[in-house]
Amino acid sequence: MKATQSFTAERLTALAAIVAGTLAALLAVYAGAGIGNVIGAAFLTYVLTIVAVAVKVPLQLVKVVTASGRGTVITIVITAIVLIGIAKAFRGLA
Repeated sequence: MKATQSFTAERLTALAAIVAGTLAALLAVYAGAGIGNVIGAAFLTYVLTIVAVAVKVPLQLVKVVTASGRGTVITIVITAIVLIGIAKAFRGLA
C-alpha cells in the first residue's frame, strides 16, 4: 500500500475528529468540568466533527469509526481522566 492510498477521506476525518475531541476534553478539564462532562464534551465534539465533514464530503461512516479505532478512544478517555487528576492535584496545592 502506498502512502497516498492510506490517506483516505475517512481516515483524515477520523484524525480530525479525534484531535478535536481531545482538545474539547482538555478545554473542559481546564474549565473545571467533572469527568462526565469532559467525556460528554469529547464525544459530542467527535460526533459533530464527523457530521460536519460528512455534510460536505461523501463518507462511509463505518470506515470513519473503524479508522478511529477503539484503542484511540480508550486512550483519549484515559488521558482525560489523568489530566483531570493532575488538575485537581494542582488545585489542591494552591
